[in-house]
Amino acid sequence: MRDNNIRKIAVIGNAGGGKTVLSRRLGEIHSLPVVHVDSIQFVSGMKIRSHKESIGILTAYQEGADWIIDGYGPLDILEKRFKLADRIVLIDFPLWRHYWWATKRQFINLWSPRKELPEGCDERNWQHTKKLFKTIKQVHRLMRPELLRILGREELKNKVTIVTTVSDWNSLYRSGLSASDSKG
Repeated sequence: MRDNNIRKIAVIGNAGGGKTVLSRRLGEIHSLPVVHVDSIQFVSGMKIRSHKESIGILTAYQEGADWIIDGYGPLDILEKRFKLADRIVLIDFPLWRHYWWATKRQFINLWSPRKELPEGCDERNWQHTKKLFKTIKQVHRLMRPELLRILGREELKNKVTIVTTVSDWNSLYRSGLSASDSKG
């Protein structure tokens, strides 16, 4: 059942944390459209869309009335998304879990490519897997501390739910968010 106070949800976190699966489920529970940043940032051949074009597309979604945005996108507009969001979900598992779930995702992709990627995008190769694992490490080491600092700001901290355990993740998956529950 939809909580009418929640119309905009930002779901962020490192790769392999289940952002997309959780976003889809939250979209069902709260009757909100889901936008996958990967479907905007990537174009056919796993090429990166221009920075300016990605910002334009994501800004248009962010300015909409209802959304769940799954992923980061250009950092230039991420803080604005946080301010616009009614709720922010940060999936912040231990690093090993992100690696493990990303490995499982890569294995599953051998038979069933991710649906949120644009046509012509294929992650089923060693180059992409190495890049994915390198990105997980960099996000954890460099981006995570900055995100935690930003999300700890007074104007944001009451909007934030930080998911640190599989139990937390499963609870959100089952029940969705309410306007009053934050675990920042």
